[in-house]
Amino acid sequence: MISVVGYGSLLSEESARETVPALQNYRLVRVPGYRRVFDKVGIVFISRHGESPDSLELASCSTEADPASEIIAAQFECAEEDFVHLYEREHRYRWIEVETRHCESGEAALGRMCTGYSDQDYRLNKCVTEAEYQRRVGQYYQGPLWRRDILPNPRYLGFCLQAAASQGNAVLDNFLDTSFTADGRSLRQYLRQRPELMPGARVEYSYR
Repeated sequence: MISVVGYGSLLSEESARETVPALQNYRLVRVPGYRRVFDKVGIVFISRHGESPDSLELASCSTEADPASEIIAAQFECAEEDFVHLYEREHRYRWIEVETRHCESGEAALGRMCTGYSDQDYRLNKCVTEAEYQRRVGQYYQGPLWRRDILPNPRYLGFCLQAAASQGNAVLDNFLDTSFTADGRSLRQYLRQRPELMPGARVEYSYR
């Protein structure tokens, strides 16, 4: 079995089960030393949800090291063959191993979590040929994938906020305070400037 740590849309068990229906032992954990950052162009927003590749509101959520931060995330186990589907869903990320602490028991564990990458490393290590890169990215979008000038995609952000809120106020507060826009604003600060992005109703979102 492979242990997975999810910090954005995977805070929704329903979303996690869309990709990994047979996941086991879904629980909340703390991941010290990391924060969330919305700095990766979400190709799925363009390829499946009709966003313009010229929009600035294309960012999906990644992580980066921050010794002063601790995120609340979801952790679960899945079979190796099921992890392949999740790996494909999150293909543009780098996977790392992180230490976690169960939110209730404090039990320590290890898990695999997505984190930031670079365009060069993605092309060299994840896309073996230029044709593969064109199939996965280039046919939809021509610019860099990792950017400091993009903003959270509103629909995706709404889903992440809803997923965090479904786990309780403490998880939502953690999401707001340990998540940042690509230009360095906390998500709580950003939403004060963009209150219309706070979802008032259920947001439907799917990676399918």
